[in-house]
Amino acid sequence: MSVIAFVGFGELASALALELAGSGHHELRALLRRDPTGSATERRLRAAGVAPFRSPAPALSGATAVLAAVPPDAAAEVLDACAPWLAPAALYVDLTSSAPEAKRAAARIAGDAGARYVDAAVLGTVLTSGAQVPILASGPGADAFAALLGHDGLQIAVLDGPPGAAATVKLLRSLYLKGRDALIVETLLAARRHGVERLVAASLETPGDQRPFGEIAERVLCSLALHARRRAEELREAGELAAECGVDPALARAGASTLEAIAALDLRERFGGERPAEGAAVLAAIDERLRLASIAAAVP
Repeated sequence: MSVIAFVGFGELASALALELAGSGHHELRALLRRDPTGSATERRLRAAGVAPFRSPAPALSGATAVLAAVPPDAAAEVLDACAPWLAPAALYVDLTSSAPEAKRAAARIAGDAGARYVDAAVLGTVLTSGAQVPILASGPGADAFAALLGHDGLQIAVLDGPPGAAATVKLLRSLYLKGRDALIVETLLAARRHGVERLVAASLETPGDQRPFGEIAERVLCSLALHARRRAEELREAGELAAECGVDPALARAGASTLEAIAALDLRERFGGERPAEGAAVLAAIDERLRLASIAAAVP
């Protein structure tokens, strides 16, 4: 029976622990900062059969894998506290949303301690997916992590790459998802102040926007090749309408500037005024022309 030690026991750790408890293959422990007695944490620990500890020595002794599920600003402190107590060849699974460079630095510290580091990026939310939330793993311990826990209900995919590779995927994904979160607030706040919140929200529930992301991206890219300037103008006007009711249209203005920059690349001319057949061709053309513009700007 393997020993799995969680560091921190919030929503993510408790969901994973509850799933692993069902397999009966693991002894589960948790290293906690505070005494959980009488708290929601104590109830979650009891439900999953997890033994709580306040000190790293007994919590990590003989642990096959240590799963760090803490906020990114605590990641370095947690690793420093755990490193002296990691068993030889133990897996140190970094589930924090730290930046790629921070994960690369963590991998060096874990490696110096004799452990196998895993950059584990959680690509979803526990609220909607529970223990089935996808986890993308890279680094020297990624394959061993998937082999250890991938058959016990966790959804682990291995990315063939160094520490930081999985974190790169997660953070680039967040450009869209977390940017979308902010845009929802900007949109609905302006709509509320104009007294049309429900109408605007209902108008956005269109069949086209219920499609998979790949299909939406394909449609958007192919359309922008022809209509980036018109869309930039409309977005700037929308921002001005938001500003009229006291909402700072920061995202609308930034988006309009991005679309104007795309319009300046003359993609309509590049594709002969016809709608491109593939979004990948549009993205490649944008990338190429922006790189050329950057090089030209750097030439004295």
